[in-house]
Amino acid sequence: MSNIVKVLGLFGSPRKGGNTDLLLAEALKGAAAAGATVEEIHLSDCKITPCLGCLGCFKGGACVIADEMQGIYPRLLNADIVILASPIFFYGVTGWAKAMVDRIQALWARKYVLHDPELGKEGVKRRGFFISVGGTKGQRMFEGAVLTVKYFFDAFNADYAGELLFRQVDASGDILKNPEALPQAFAAGGKLVSDLRNTKFGGSHG
Repeated sequence: MSNIVKVLGLFGSPRKGGNTDLLLAEALKGAAAAGATVEEIHLSDCKITPCLGCLGCFKGGACVIADEMQGIYPRLLNADIVILASPIFFYGVTGWAKAMVDRIQALWARKYVLHDPELGKEGVKRRGFFISVGGTKGQRMFEGAVLTVKYFFDAFNADYAGELLFRQVDASGDILKNPEALPQAFAAGGKLVSDLRNTKFGGSHG
């Protein structure tokens, strides 16, 4: 078994180079510095049709919609760690991120309807991490998004390993006003890799 840790970063913002992009990029740098291989998907560049609610995936575990989500499923399943970054849009993740989340219904069906052993209790265990920013200081601003992201991760056996959430971050580049933010993201990426390696591989490096 390879002991290389594979990290997938999901950029959920349509604003290239914005606050969550900067944070996720730094988290991926931290993961790479810890010895992981990293891959990126910019969801706003992908053509992902919203879930049709047709339940076609209940029959064989595959989504019937032929679009770019078909290429994302195997990348999610091939990752050891998935980091999703999205700003808060109306107390949830962005539409680009939500379209992907809703289409995860196909993996949910494999796990909970078809009882695929790969996604069962004995299947591969992954880690999931959420990065988000919001423009206000509301104490409940992240609750809806965090709940959505937790269920997204659960569908493909990714345990929710934590989050980085920043309030009062709105205009592009606002996150740079917080001198601790990018170092925190870098450290989080490295910690995710080292924690998973210690659990899965006994602390060895690949």
